[in-house]
Order: sequence, then C-alpha cells, then structure tokens
Amino acid sequence: MAFNWEPYGRTRNDDEPAPGGLPRKPARHLAVLTCIDCRVDPLAALGLRLGDAVVLRNAGAQWSDDMERSLRIAHDNLGVTDLHVLAHTDCAANGGDDDVARTVADRAAARLHAAIPALRVQVSMVDVR
Repeated sequence: MAFNWEPYGRTRNDDEPAPGGLPRKPARHLAVLTCIDCRVDPLAALGLRLGDAVVLRNAGAQWSDDMERSLRIAHDNLGVTDLHVLAHTDCAANGGDDDVARTVADRAAARLHAAIPALRVQVSMVDVR
C-alpha cells in the first residue's frame, strides 16, 4: 500500500522524479548530516536534487552512534565517499547559540571522519533567520 501525502498538501514538484524511479545509491556519492529543524532544507541549501545524497537528521546535527552506523552502511553499501555536516543558525538543540552549533558540527565531522577515514568531510552553516 502506498502512502498518501494528500492531507498535508503537495510536497513534490512536477519536474522532480518519482522516488521509485531513482537508483538506491546517491548520484553524488554524498551523505548530509543535518538538524531536524523544519526550516532546514538540506537539498536546496546545497544545490542538490532528490537522489543526489543520503540525508541523515538528528537534533543539532550531532555525532551519535546511530549516525556513525548509518554512515558506515551508506559508505559500505551505497558508495558514499563524502559527508557534508550542515549546521544552522538559531538551533534549539544548541541553545540558539550559533557558535555552539558550529562547534558541535565541527566535532561531529571530526569524529565521523576518525571513525570512517575514507570519508571526505566538510562543514557549513545555513542561516535560517
């Protein structure tokens, strides 16, 4: 049974491919770790489209065991070679302090690169104000 998003309104543009028509592996060999904040659209922020990247979310774009596990699977099974940690301004998980959000993202990037040295890692922040 297919899920119907109709009660929430249209979420895909007509020019976007249907998810079922995309390959399992991300086209850009990229994973993005970002925050759960609904104001953050990681694909738009990085100039990507559906199917370009694996997107992982948690509160504050932080390192955690489950993020490491998911990235290992993405690296080993989906061909992910690059990780982009995308933090944001006004992050509730980081007390709304932009400097703390950046530091947390930098730490996540360092820990994930140490855990999976083959990953090329970069960090950026998006302004949601």
